[in-house]
Amino acid sequence: MPEAILAYAGYRYLRHFTYGWRTWRAPARVPLHLGRRGYRDATTRRRGDATWPIGLAATGQVWLRREDLVQGLSFFSDGPDWHSEVAANLVFGACLNRMGAIVVQSTAADMMTAQLAEVARPFGRDGEIRAVDLRQAPRQPLLISTANLADAIADLRLGPEASAVNRALLPIIEMLASRYRKSALDLYQAFTDETAFKRLLSGEYEIDRKNVSADTASSADGAAFRAVLKPLKEIPKDQRETGRKALVAHAGELAALTSVSLTNGLDLKKALLAGGLVCIRPSSPLTTALVIARCTEALASMAPGQAAHTLVHIVYPDVLSGVSAQRFREAAAKAGAIGSLAHPARPAHHVQKAIRKGGALRIQSRQVKGGVIPLRGKIASTLKDCPFDLDLGLPDLPESNDSEMGADAGNR
Repeated sequence: MPEAILAYAGYRYLRHFTYGWRTWRAPARVPLHLGRRGYRDATTRRRGDATWPIGLAATGQVWLRREDLVQGLSFFSDGPDWHSEVAANLVFGACLNRMGAIVVQSTAADMMTAQLAEVARPFGRDGEIRAVDLRQAPRQPLLISTANLADAIADLRLGPEASAVNRALLPIIEMLASRYRKSALDLYQAFTDETAFKRLLSGEYEIDRKNVSADTASSADGAAFRAVLKPLKEIPKDQRETGRKALVAHAGELAALTSVSLTNGLDLKKALLAGGLVCIRPSSPLTTALVIARCTEALASMAPGQAAHTLVHIVYPDVLSGVSAQRFREAAAKAGAIGSLAHPARPAHHVQKAIRKGGALRIQSRQVKGGVIPLRGKIASTLKDCPFDLDLGLPDLPESNDSEMGADAGNR
């Protein structure tokens, strides 16, 4: 009996010496399941605690910590299917870590609801998937603000004149929409018309076939109207007209939008805090810019670390300015959320310039003459304590067998 006790004590000592003090080098981080067995990570000098599966390299599984991904994650590929695989893998990681996720997919791609539901099903979360298809009219529109509209118009690269006119015009429209209980988006189209715009500058407007002038209105209403009109009148005439013409092209689209609302609808901030799974498909560059502006506003309004259990992944189009990508990244990092952006293999110069300093982790698809290789890529890490470059195989996740589910899920 004493010999058995001595042997067991020797085993425990050797095991603790071998695993308890020695550090181990993984392709990236040592995963949590090995950390629980005593393996210490050479990059952190602590027991392994990585919980996010990235893929498989030649030297083994690639795992990262949630804190690593908060420093910024970027994907680059020209393959639409590759981008869908990436989004599904991110949702898998979110489910594995009991986190919420918002996926803003490409306007041209099929709705990903069915694919994401298959990924979430093993975790019992397939019923949580909420689809917001802005190409159709969802039962509950997406709630936006006039600040989102101002940021979205600026993001469309219409020029400084259009941004200046838009920012000066929105407070006027907001005031009149509130006073007359009208849709601000409808008024936006009405007041960017050339004739109505000129009348507005002279202190007059027409609503419900009723002519109103700042001079004939009550003293309080007239003073308020003149005050809100002043910034628009201060813009030089030629710049005003150039900006108005640029805005007219999008005013009709705004008036026709039934998928967004300035008064009620799905609040993305509440969705972030609730930790659910949301899939959004924009209908155009304008609605994409609106969704990005709304996500950024929601994240920026949170206290540091308040969104620590959330991932937001956005397929970012080159037609936008790139400034919104930078703002989104900063807001996500401040709130503690994982902010992920997907780009073409070679983003446009203005986008590349805006994002070049953002994102500690970059994953590029593997390309051959015939196109993009599915589930293959190369990851480059600039994490301070864990830099590496690896060829990577993405996890092969289940595919949906119900091609119609994406359309039906929009009614959930």
